[in-house]
Amino acid sequence: MLERLAAEGVRSLSVVGLSKNAGKTTVLNTLAKEGEEKGLLPGFVSVGVDGEERDVWSLREKPPVWIPAGGLVATAASLLDVRGGDWELLESTPLPSPLGPVTLARARRRTKVKLAGVTRTDGVRKMVSRLSGLGAGMVWVDGAYDRKAAANPWVTDATVCVVGAAMGRSLDQILQRTEETIRILTLPEVKDPLARSAAEMAKAGNRLVGVREGDTEVLPATSLLLEESVREALVGKKWAGLALPGSLTDRGLEFLLSLGSPLSLTVTDPTRCFVSLSTLRKFYRQGGHLSYLKGIRLAAVAINPVSPDGYAFDPAGMRAQVARICEPIPVFDAVRDSRMEIFKE
Repeated sequence: MLERLAAEGVRSLSVVGLSKNAGKTTVLNTLAKEGEEKGLLPGFVSVGVDGEERDVWSLREKPPVWIPAGGLVATAASLLDVRGGDWELLESTPLPSPLGPVTLARARRRTKVKLAGVTRTDGVRKMVSRLSGLGAGMVWVDGAYDRKAAANPWVTDATVCVVGAAMGRSLDQILQRTEETIRILTLPEVKDPLARSAAEMAKAGNRLVGVREGDTEVLPATSLLLEESVREALVGKKWAGLALPGSLTDRGLEFLLSLGSPLSLTVTDPTRCFVSLSTLRKFYRQGGHLSYLKGIRLAAVAINPVSPDGYAFDPAGMRAQVARICEPIPVFDAVRDSRMEIFKE
């Protein structure tokens, strides 16, 4: 998989857990190790904080983030002092993290590290670019718990999602949450040239942009939550589409449903979409449609059938059920699958 992705121009991959304790760090280490063995020197940056020895909420032990010799990281300088001899400091940056300014460093030997996340999307984008410039063959963006921001397609080229037993006590509950997330993440990119132009205008100008009568029109609102302003702009005119500069929520979609006129919605990217599958289906039944200006390339879905709370699901059964939901996206178990199974073309 990694060789194919690299051959297709993928130079950055985000790993996002769909819940806390999903097994994201284990998947990150497995994928980065395999990439290294295939000649893809890894670089690491986090959207949250990862690699700590114990979970700050439960105090359970957590797996460390392992960095191979020559591997690159972007993290707070104070965290590199813990193993100072393991690191060659390359650059200081003005970008903030929860634990101080972010520093770029190269590992002198195999070591472990705590990653203090870059807090802004544009900062993560800059670190991905800089790590690539310093020689990383694949930059791994570690997503904090329930932070879809790491999967932002304007930042990384592709994403791996991790479905863990910690998502729920019943497999049916986990499958329902997984289906909802995957369906929302993989909605299509907008194809209509006029709707695409409206979405680009909305993103650039931070305004709602409507499409009607073969033209675009900038509306006097930045969000669907400004209901009265949006209502005044939309009611009484026949709109074909609407592009949003920010997030789409169930409340916003319910508001559009209340207007009774079906239209095509375009959101900047899937990390801005926070609707439930049930509300989206209601919107579709009314004749609406939802697409993205830029979609996520979901490279794979990983499963972890064991919860730190002491229960587990049958690995083969969980994998088969998740694969049915995610088809044709490949599904793997980073702990129990052989490398040939995980990374076969």
